[in-house]
Amino acid sequence: MDDSQGNLNGIIREITEQDVEVICQIEQECFPADEAATPEQIKYRFKEARELFLAYEMNGQIIAFIGGLRSDSPGVTSQSMHVHAPNGQTLCIHSVCVKSQFRRKGIALKLLNHYVTSYLKQNIRGLSIIALICRDYLIPFYEKAGFKCIGLSAIVHGKLPWHECQIIL
Repeated sequence: MDDSQGNLNGIIREITEQDVEVICQIEQECFPADEAATPEQIKYRFKEARELFLAYEMNGQIIAFIGGLRSDSPGVTSQSMHVHAPNGQTLCIHSVCVKSQFRRKGIALKLLNHYVTSYLKQNIRGLSIIALICRDYLIPFYEKAGFKCIGLSAIVHGKLPWHECQIIL
């Protein structure tokens, strides 16, 4: 695995079974309770698609992670949030999470850029779309990583509307 040096002397690495509890905690910290994936959902996603998870580690501690599932649909759907299609052509990113004290330091963008431009292309075959949903204020962030906002998502998850962003490979 790549040991890319990043901001704050961090490394990007694959997530292991021992890391799952930590990423569950980070997920809970990063999303409101009605939006965060449950620990059971995170554990399912990791069990089914561990190759789609990466961590950003600093001083031996995971401070950020990214993860998702593959889907047969051309975008994020309610089903794609809960079911992994191992040969699906769409990667639905469900979590881009950074611990609060490390936000706004470029870590999320570094991790996301590495995930999209290096890791997926080297390790995951058969993808044609990378999709995610985000709040409106995060659209510029995802555009910096190469995503294009394609409009409002039909997903209802929490109280506010979601926007779908995609990269066509």
